[in-house]
Amino acid sequence: MQELNFLPAHRLAALVRAREVSALELLEAHLAQVARHNPRLNAIVTLDEERARARALLADAALARGECWGPLHGVPMTIKDSFMTEGVRTTSSYKRLRHYIPPHDATVVARLKAAGAILLGKTNMPTLTLDLQTSGHLFGQANNPWDESRTPGGSTGGGAAAVASGMSPFEVGSDLAGSIRVPSHYCGIFGFKPSEHRVPITGHIPPMPGRPRGVRYEGAAGPLARSVKDLQLGFRLLAGPDDKDWDVPPVPLREVAPRELRSYRFAWTEDFGGLPVTRETRAALEKLARTLEGLGCQVERRGPPGLDYDELWEVWGRVLGAEVGAEMQALSRFVISVRFNAMRGQAALNRGVVRGMRASMTEYIEALAIHDRITGQVESFLSDWDAWLVPVTVGQAFTHRRSGEWLDVDGQQVAYMAATCGFTSVFNLTGHPVVVLPLTELVDSPLPLGIQVVGRRWRDEELLAVSEALVQVTGEYRKPPGY
Repeated sequence: MQELNFLPAHRLAALVRAREVSALELLEAHLAQVARHNPRLNAIVTLDEERARARALLADAALARGECWGPLHGVPMTIKDSFMTEGVRTTSSYKRLRHYIPPHDATVVARLKAAGAILLGKTNMPTLTLDLQTSGHLFGQANNPWDESRTPGGSTGGGAAAVASGMSPFEVGSDLAGSIRVPSHYCGIFGFKPSEHRVPITGHIPPMPGRPRGVRYEGAAGPLARSVKDLQLGFRLLAGPDDKDWDVPPVPLREVAPRELRSYRFAWTEDFGGLPVTRETRAALEKLARTLEGLGCQVERRGPPGLDYDELWEVWGRVLGAEVGAEMQALSRFVISVRFNAMRGQAALNRGVVRGMRASMTEYIEALAIHDRITGQVESFLSDWDAWLVPVTVGQAFTHRRSGEWLDVDGQQVAYMAATCGFTSVFNLTGHPVVVLPLTELVDSPLPLGIQVVGRRWRDEELLAVSEALVQVTGEYRKPPGY
């Protein structure tokens, strides 16, 4: 039964539909895994055990009558604690919300439930999503299942740790600077940040319940799982307008015909404005490029010509600071500005956030104009390629530390923000879809290492198809030792 904990969600759903395993048995297997490992990992912070069992019994009864609720019928799932869940505590790791019980589900939660999924629990995260580690004010530090002395990343860190350790087969996270992709990379799983505005963010905290939503750009919601097929399934279930988040257009879902891997064109680079990466990261990318070239793919070491990464990082921060600041009281804006100013030497990313927090409407509009220009540069570059292969962060998961402390990259000290989200924030600014793949067949290391596979805006289905083909080379999910 324990092996059920490491199958991908789509296979678990098939087993339930075929009545080879019951929804209740599947739930109990995951609850047992939570009991074994969550006390050490602190990945799941709220269990909805009683209601999950009742829902599993209903799922089994429905199948016995010949009814199927949808493609995830009877499959447990976890949800990042920033998404509202009806009747289940939702805190965003914020002390003022420690007793908050939402009256309704976030759109992504409602859609997964409608597809037959069963809510198992809520996962740990940093306070109000504002870190690339997971150590919040309410629930404390989450640990990486590959090495508990290291972070699982953030802000969907608890969710990534839960999926990697077999406590959950499927998680939904949010991503404003890399919060789906960095934890997926650090924990050795698959993650997907869709194109900006493909998936509704309705029911996410922040903003505070009942308050207007300030963040209109750069954010996304998407799945974390143990296979690309699960990312594809999750995207099909989550995407599309909900008549609440009116930034989401009615872009139809498309079927993409599979292609031979050798037919694809790949650009790759580890050079983002001179931001250093570890030897392991560089070697893994180079090995991937050589392997793809040997299989007949067109492969070139390229990036968008003339792209100014310092400008890009600062504008990402300006837009983020202005929009997040719009949701805050004046005192909170001041505190956040002081925090980002205190991270000495963090340069463009931090400078941009502080500038955005203090921005006038005119300055915000000016930042959006630069955002549009840079988005066009990246999109123009991507029009010549099926995907762009780049690092996720400067290296593998690092040991727990205070937020803002510099990280060592092969003897070179790198500022915290640049080290954690320098490679990912680029695609929050431009809104491009990104899949993270673990390099299980290319890296011989005690810690996972992944890559970002970047595609053109609105071409999410094509990007997922490319990523599925790439898995032939990069490798399938591998569970951490001891699980």
